[in-house]
Amino acid sequence: RVVASKNDPNATLEVRTDGTPWEPLESGILTPQIAVPRNHWLLIEIRVSSPGHLPLTYQILVMRAVKCHVRCRTCYGPDDVHCLSCRAPLVLNNGSCQQTACPPDGYYEWSSYQCRQCHASCARCSGPGKDACTLCPALQFLLPQQWEDGQGPCVLSCPAGMFAHPPSRRCRRPPAAPVKTFYLQFQFRHPLAMFQQDSRLQGSLLNATAFVLGLALSDVRAYKLRPATDKNGIELDAPQLITEIVSPFLQKDEADQVLIDTWFGAFEIPVDAVTSFTWDDMHPPLPPLPEDPFLPTWAWGLISSASAGILITLPVYCCYFRRLANTRKKYVSQSGVDPSFIEKVVANADARLVRRFVARDDGAKEFKDS
Repeated sequence: RVVASKNDPNATLEVRTDGTPWEPLESGILTPQIAVPRNHWLLIEIRVSSPGHLPLTYQILVMRAVKCHVRCRTCYGPDDVHCLSCRAPLVLNNGSCQQTACPPDGYYEWSSYQCRQCHASCARCSGPGKDACTLCPALQFLLPQQWEDGQGPCVLSCPAGMFAHPPSRRCRRPPAAPVKTFYLQFQFRHPLAMFQQDSRLQGSLLNATAFVLGLALSDVRAYKLRPATDKNGIELDAPQLITEIVSPFLQKDEADQVLIDTWFGAFEIPVDAVTSFTWDDMHPPLPPLPEDPFLPTWAWGLISSASAGILITLPVYCCYFRRLANTRKKYVSQSGVDPSFIEKVVANADARLVRRFVARDDGAKEFKDS
């Protein structure tokens, strides 16, 4: 409020603020309350008019200053979270001046001279939006448009034809060499039946495996779940999980260097043993196929049957049918044989044999000696 008194009883008083119209002011009486802004000057003018004299104007500048925190350059309140700007070299972050640089999950916005929060999918970024990520959270990998680009979106699984690159935590195309798959076998200290029924636990173990190896979830797959066995081959009440690792940027020798203590701390349940296998260990070569025989079985059977038939038929033919045919064949003298020789043979032959030969030649069925 403003109060003024006049020395001249005939004088009149007037008041105005920041160039507003003049209003009458009673001498010695407080004016109504006048709002004074923070961090801004208010001009109050009082004019005294006396008859026969020029008006006399008094000007008063009023400001209601806010006492800022020692770290704030300008503010809207007294606490350290009411800063509008910071004293160098501090930077403004969520109304507070606590650090000389933005936090890891934030970036500096030059237009407003303050830190801004990165997109929810980024662990670190260089600007607003999901495409400005420079580092991704665990189990996610950066997917820049070009390998040389420093920013891009974060993805859980690399697109087809690309694999997670553990050192850079980016999706990268594999080299020309073929991708070698290997396997990790974990033996856990947990009831087998409970493990088989708990799909969440199985997924958590695969996530932990990918996290320890620095791979994407698409590069780590469950291959086989079976009960563990002791040295004598007796099954135990404990699960044995075999995972398949498919990555051109991680070799089996590098996975073997991970200590059992690291695996023990990464899994929800205790792990007793970790064993690695190559592709050839898990997929031994198939036994050679039997060679095809020179002749199929049916051919050997046919040959055997034919041979047996020939061995049986040939003696019967030679010993019986051929002799029978020879006895029924008429005698024909060969050309060049002396007829006198034939007559001599017949003349000297036994009469009984001659008669028998003649009767057989005539077709007689039986012949009895007379």
